[in-house]
Amino acid sequence: MHSTPHRTAQEWVRPLTGETVPGGLRLFFFPYAGAGASAYRNWGAGLPEGTEGFAVQLPGREDRFHERPVPGLDDLLDALTPGLLPLLDRPFAFFGHSMGAIVCWELCRRLRLTHGLEPVRVFVSGCRALHLHRSRTPAEADLSDEGLIEELRVLGATPEELLRNPEFTAFLLPTFRADLSLFAGYSYRPGPPLSCPVSVFGGTRDPRVAEEHLHGWAALTDGPARVEMFPGGHLFLLQERERMLRSIGWALSGDGF
Repeated sequence: MHSTPHRTAQEWVRPLTGETVPGGLRLFFFPYAGAGASAYRNWGAGLPEGTEGFAVQLPGREDRFHERPVPGLDDLLDALTPGLLPLLDRPFAFFGHSMGAIVCWELCRRLRLTHGLEPVRVFVSGCRALHLHRSRTPAEADLSDEGLIEELRVLGATPEELLRNPEFTAFLLPTFRADLSLFAGYSYRPGPPLSCPVSVFGGTRDPRVAEEHLHGWAALTDGPARVEMFPGGHLFLLQERERMLRSIGWALSGDGF
């Protein structure tokens, strides 16, 4: 069993908005595989007025690089749940892309089971509905360094010159490998659906997640679910941030369902 030392709420999140909003909604962003909180550093300015934004910083990333990445989801939730709990004393929402969608959805299930808490809305992006998730075979999951670099090429977010830099890849690959292990080893365990509304975002050219996989999220909540497609591949959020933030604002404002 991998254990992660208890961390305070401030160690788990990085603020995206400047001022504290008394009583305002808190929106937490969960990173995709290989990414840290800085992936969302430019998202705070586009959030609706009265919303505080926080990017979740997982062990092994950026300013937590000295900590071991957590390769198992249950172990990660064991550490993350008490870490975020002090910040969930007011209305909150979650956004997760790809691996981040799995983490935030399973955190929702954990929070409801253990603390009776549920977000006002969940935004899941670039991820199949969890009961449609395809676990990789051991051979697929146990990639060589070259295989991991090729996986990064497919995702398309890392410049080629960095992928050819041994110092950069030596720094990045252990975390990316741990994330892929978490993602590949995940198996959905059936349980009661959530009750909150869900916004589902996808890329029109995502080679891994088709639109039909996104509509499956409706089966995992008793609340309404809406799918919205954006131009781009698996990491479409890097180019479509402004449009996605408008959709997030619309959903949180109460103008939508």
